[in-house]
Amino acid sequence: MVGRYLMRISISVLFLLLSNTSTLIRGSLSDSQKYKVIRIVPEYKNQLAIINELFYQSMESQLNFWRAPTGIGQAVDIMLQSSVIHSLANFFKQNNITFKIIINDVEKLIYEREGQPRKSDGQNYATVTAFNSIMESFMKRSKDANLIRNKAKYKFGDYHSYDTIISWLNEIEHFYSNIAKVFTIGQTFEGRNIKGIKIGNPIDKINKRIIWIDAGIHAREWASIHTALYFIDQLISQYGIDSQITSYIDTLNFYIVPVVNPDGYEYSRSDLTPHARFWRKNRGKKVCFKDRWYRERCCNGVDLNRNFDFYWGETGSSSHICSEIYHGNAPFSEPETRAIRDKLLSAEMFGKIDAFITLHTYSQMWIYPYGHQRRSFPNDVKDLEKVGKQAVKAVENVYGTKFRLGTGADILYPSSGGSDDWAKSKAGVKFVYLLELRPGENDFDGFLLDRRQLIPTGRETWAGVRVVIDAVMRSKKVRPVDIPLKLNYNETKAIKRISTFHFPLQYSRKFMTTAPPQMKSQSLRPINYNYHLENLQQRHSIIRRKFSQQFQNRICTDISPWCMNWIRINPNVCLTAQTYMQQQCIRSCRFC
Repeated sequence: MVGRYLMRISISVLFLLLSNTSTLIRGSLSDSQKYKVIRIVPEYKNQLAIINELFYQSMESQLNFWRAPTGIGQAVDIMLQSSVIHSLANFFKQNNITFKIIINDVEKLIYEREGQPRKSDGQNYATVTAFNSIMESFMKRSKDANLIRNKAKYKFGDYHSYDTIISWLNEIEHFYSNIAKVFTIGQTFEGRNIKGIKIGNPIDKINKRIIWIDAGIHAREWASIHTALYFIDQLISQYGIDSQITSYIDTLNFYIVPVVNPDGYEYSRSDLTPHARFWRKNRGKKVCFKDRWYRERCCNGVDLNRNFDFYWGETGSSSHICSEIYHGNAPFSEPETRAIRDKLLSAEMFGKIDAFITLHTYSQMWIYPYGHQRRSFPNDVKDLEKVGKQAVKAVENVYGTKFRLGTGADILYPSSGGSDDWAKSKAGVKFVYLLELRPGENDFDGFLLDRRQLIPTGRETWAGVRVVIDAVMRSKKVRPVDIPLKLNYNETKAIKRISTFHFPLQYSRKFMTTAPPQMKSQSLRPINYNYHLENLQQRHSIIRRKFSQQFQNRICTDISPWCMNWIRINPNVCLTAQTYMQQQCIRSCRFC
């Protein structure tokens, strides 16, 4: 306990040094824009504990964690100003922690990887001759002929603005209105429409099973957005050509939202500086306050993948608005997360979604629920593992790219409030996966994926996603369950009912409505249906009263230990998240 207290004091002193250094050099533009990325590999528990503490208190410093600490022997990548390296190096030396610089000048790398194409977004890309000659050569060598089959043209192998992306979706709807339709699920804090595209044949049929795919919930993860757009192009351009994809679209409805967080995405495109390019959160309301050293600080934005109503605010998130993993002041406090919730729970979609796939970068992981704590799984984890293994193998078969498979808590780090866990637990989706795309853990590029890898990333990921779609398609072939209902003691009529549970039942057995053996000697009497209905209503009224009394007499206690902390952060949380708080914080919210 004393050791942990001293460690926190030591880290607080470090943050004071880092913040003062940052303030002093802010006047020099050239110095302040020089960022580096360092890599640490903790070897012992105490080193991991120190790095974890740095991670959870990083809002006090200029440390931007590209990859969070996950365990002993697992790499941790941190972006920081070059001016604070000396202070941090001394701190690490005192704690026997070694590090190496993996990116010496982040801004230079941003410009090399993304600077020129961004200038020409929306213009004639032939002006960027050097890069385009490479890309044109690569495109000729690639076998993605379907990339030019689509009548709606999009420059794959590059990053584009949100407006360009939406214009392309609108073009698809124009050229392929029989199978494609653009939809809006909500508006962002800055007023942008969050748009997606529905793909299915016929497009207006709503009683089909659904595949949901989204990307770009974290602003800086550009490669995930490109990959979602690649999926859209595959479906559109291959319809009527690839028999399997044609069957997908004829049988299922696809809902794809390529940019969940358009405000954050556009902000990350607004400047070449690392602070802007590696922005993670949305662009929510700015809050100003005095920090522990009585300096004025202003921060904004919420980590949208910590804002869903699944063990919200408990693990792997922060209550500090300046943190990269700030979970917001209540579940679904943000318009972007509410938009996803409302769409998935709408009459159009609820109960019909068989797969939920959300795309992220980076680390090459295929993740299934649950992520809020280690060794926590849904009841059908074997199904998720089986399909996940097949998908990971399919990805590897394309280019040899290896993905790790498991829950986020077990192979990454525990975090609550994620969209994937919510989709599984609250929206009732069968196949739920969060994909961390290229690059791998041992590559140094991080979020700055070389554009020459964008199309290969889309291609290999699509191979894995098709495995999930195939699993959904197989489930469509389950035959209806025959339930013979005994109408009277000597006449039986078989009535075919289609089970509302879409996936294969583990077992089914016929049942008869005859009396048990010990009552067969009693004579059967005609049923008085009016009397029977009145009796049922009476019994229901009695049971409801009994349940109400039991509810009132039960012990009034909270389920979650975090209730008072949530109320302290947001005094109105009992009202703004009433359903969740009734389940978790019945005592603290005075519901009983």
